[in-house]
Amino acid sequence: MEASYEELIAQVFKLQTTLDHVGAFVYAKDLQGRYTYANSMVCKQFRCSLEDVVGAADDKFFDLAVYNHFLANDRHVLTTGEKVEIEEVSLTKGDPGPTVCWSVKLPLRAPSGEIVGLCGISTDITERRHLETTLMAQKTLLGTVLNNLEALVYMKDRQRRYLYANANAAELFGQTQESIVGQTDTQMIPAEEAERLGVMDQLVFDSGQKSTGEETLVDADGVTRHYWSIKVPITNHGVVDAYVGISTDITEVVQLKNQFRLLANTDALTGILSRRHLLERAEQELKRVRRAQTQIAVIAFDIDNFKLVNDGFGHSVGDRAIVTVVQACQHNLRETDLFGRIGGDEFVVVAVDSDLAGALALAERMRQGVEQSLCLSNDGRPVPLSSSFGVVMSEPDATLDDLLTQADGMLYCAKRAGRNCVWHLPGDPP
Repeated sequence: MEASYEELIAQVFKLQTTLDHVGAFVYAKDLQGRYTYANSMVCKQFRCSLEDVVGAADDKFFDLAVYNHFLANDRHVLTTGEKVEIEEVSLTKGDPGPTVCWSVKLPLRAPSGEIVGLCGISTDITERRHLETTLMAQKTLLGTVLNNLEALVYMKDRQRRYLYANANAAELFGQTQESIVGQTDTQMIPAEEAERLGVMDQLVFDSGQKSTGEETLVDADGVTRHYWSIKVPITNHGVVDAYVGISTDITEVVQLKNQFRLLANTDALTGILSRRHLLERAEQELKRVRRAQTQIAVIAFDIDNFKLVNDGFGHSVGDRAIVTVVQACQHNLRETDLFGRIGGDEFVVVAVDSDLAGALALAERMRQGVEQSLCLSNDGRPVPLSSSFGVVMSEPDATLDDLLTQADGMLYCAKRAGRNCVWHLPGDPP
């Protein structure tokens, strides 16, 4: 049953109403590029009625450059019969700025199959393109900032796969920013190091809280680097599925800290323990032997007539004499023995887990070593050197101050006995 004229009119009106509300420019053209239909959005863009649009070509509404661009796309559809999907930029006469559209154009065919025109749907994507351009600019700016930071900036998921790494982080692993994405630490560094790095990672995922701390890593050149890391969780619906990390290289700070510790613990002239560090270590050893019910020996000694060395040869030779004595004594010490400079030409050795016979033998070897050592003055003359030694053994109730005082008393006895000897018995020398 054929539709009545009124029904056809109603269907056309319904179709036209629908096309007027699709939110896109909908139009049709004949083989000469003249409009045969345009919905309300097209008419609004051209600022004229449908009657004024139908029969007109694009050169009526657009400048020559836009017209030629549209014409090339239209001709392709009309001559090849292929659908075209393309971005088109239009600027109607009198518009303040261009409109960017995503256009889909397809041929219109007669019942016989012959192409008689085309229809097009162009969706305004101007705002989207503007947002994309803005986002791209922001991404470029952010990338520039992140890639020029001294710190490592990176992002990992729960499987510890890298989702992002700035240039410094990628370079540390010998990777590019593109190649590191999707990889894990275990794929790029030894398993032991990767496991060490994973401790803080797992803490972030388990606690859901920011984690901070020091991390150590060997870089692609084999250099051990120290970092202060801050790792911040990224939560999705209450679940931590990734984190962002910022690791600042503190290698120089750690090295300086170690150097300061070494300077604080070491005598600058001789390289042996400083007074403070010797006393700290000796106190620890004394506590240990009390628990183990063993003993330590404390040996105090100095350089005989050292003032005469300084006055007769000068302070630079005096320093040389101190170093010579220290080196002579070091050759006779065990690795476990503590050796420190108390001040000036005064020294203390703490012989760990020793008995009296062993301590006396050690002191005698050091005395002979000093006596046989060679120290030359600035003009090549030999500087006579000898040392006097006082030896005491620890008792269960003795403090370190007690032992040092007793050893110093034994040293005084050795001086009164004629110097260049070892003394261990209380009382005055014969």
